[in-house]
Amino acid sequence: MKSLPHSDIEDLYLFAQLVADDAEEASALLSVALAERERGNRSEADVLIKEVWSRQTPSRMTHQDGAWLARRQVPAALEDMLPRLMARLRPSRRMAIVKAFRTEGPAASDRSVFLISVKRALESDGLHSVADRLTLEALEESMRRYLDSQMAPVPDSLLEAWEQKRLPASSRPARRSSRFPLSARVALGVLIILLSAAIGSWITSPSANAPAVQSELFDELSGLSMDDPEFRASNPDQVERFLDDRLGWRLAVPRLREGSIEGVSIARLGPDLQFPAIHYTDQANESDLMVFVLDYRFLESARSTFLIDDRILDQIADSGGIDIRNAPEYFRVTWRFRDDIYVAMAPATDTELRDRFQFD
Repeated sequence: MKSLPHSDIEDLYLFAQLVADDAEEASALLSVALAERERGNRSEADVLIKEVWSRQTPSRMTHQDGAWLARRQVPAALEDMLPRLMARLRPSRRMAIVKAFRTEGPAASDRSVFLISVKRALESDGLHSVADRLTLEALEESMRRYLDSQMAPVPDSLLEAWEQKRLPASSRPARRSSRFPLSARVALGVLIILLSAAIGSWITSPSANAPAVQSELFDELSGLSMDDPEFRASNPDQVERFLDDRLGWRLAVPRLREGSIEGVSIARLGPDLQFPAIHYTDQANESDLMVFVLDYRFLESARSTFLIDDRILDQIADSGGIDIRNAPEYFRVTWRFRDDIYVAMAPATDTELRDRFQFD
């Protein structure tokens, strides 16, 4: 029997790759298809591969419907996703993630959290098959490529200036002599000394109007911007299970009358300060709103980093207490339920907002 055309073998292998779960299976499908060709099967390449693949499917308990093709999509999808996702993060969070991926040894918690964030972003783009097959190893490889391609090296001019500074004085290039007369150089030197002293005195002297180093915690919450939920959910039970798994945080998630739950994210104000952020759609005001949830243990941890307005805590000390702040940039409602503190951030003033949150 004369040999098959080379193009036919290529077509068979092409279609084998589209249905196989790995390279080994693609080769096996090709071998069986070529044997069929020798027995006289002249079906189109795609039809023949489909026949061979269908016959083998029942005997394969771990069949994944062409997982190899999906896995090969992962690098391309991440190449597009990572720059957009990193751009949305706070600068401190970007540094924490890059540090985690540059650290040798077991995967740090920051890596695992970022892996979930990337999966959620892929799912939001409709790439569910890619998200399902994304592994930490694949993300680490893509992060290395991202850093190599996106981060610029130190400019040559800065390196040269630094190397020049480290050279002994005798090795440095001789400076050109000044064209200014001696009297002008002396006057200029005196002026520089006086200016340096004045600037040094200004820098080291305490200022009565200097701003506080720490910012207020509840005001910091008002400035947080959360994008799409990391985990999409439509009922409180789903959100509660997610937070229990992720943070070990058991809390009651309220329903919103004339509104719906969209999902939940993990908000962060530092490496050790993370807390739930529940996403809602407010149908009454035709807007989105966010509810951050804190507890008193979190507040104690946060006191070393932030100022905390104890007047708000006094206002919500009783179970029915409520604190309302209405600023041009936001409308904020704070209340307590059991041992948890709920901070609702809404774009529109709604004095009845607290009453619209209902706990089962």
